[in-house]
Amino acid sequence: MLETLLNGGPFMMVLLILVGSIIFISVKNIKEPYNTNGIVLLGIFSALVGILATYLGVNAAFSAVSEISNISPQILINGLKISLITSFTGGIIMLISTALWYFFIKRHNLLVV
Repeated sequence: MLETLLNGGPFMMVLLILVGSIIFISVKNIKEPYNTNGIVLLGIFSALVGILATYLGVNAAFSAVSEISNISPQILINGLKISLITSFTGGIIMLISTALWYFFIKRHNLLVV
């Protein structure tokens, strides 16, 4: 599992920093409201970082294909699979941060309709 996360590239470090920020804000929110909307904003930003990293990985893979005339399909598929790690991780972080945001909004009665 850890090896899969490390294969995600440098953008995985950005995603791990965003997870740390979400955890920090969530811990501060346990007793009293503290920047509750920041939780969901960081989650959305993590999804965008994951999509950007996937685009850059796929673009690099297809650039390499055009330079190499005889490439194995297994190598190409493996590269595409690795490029999707950041996208899935960003999506999972976004789902968790949205659930945490909703929990703290309900807990502190901050939802104004």
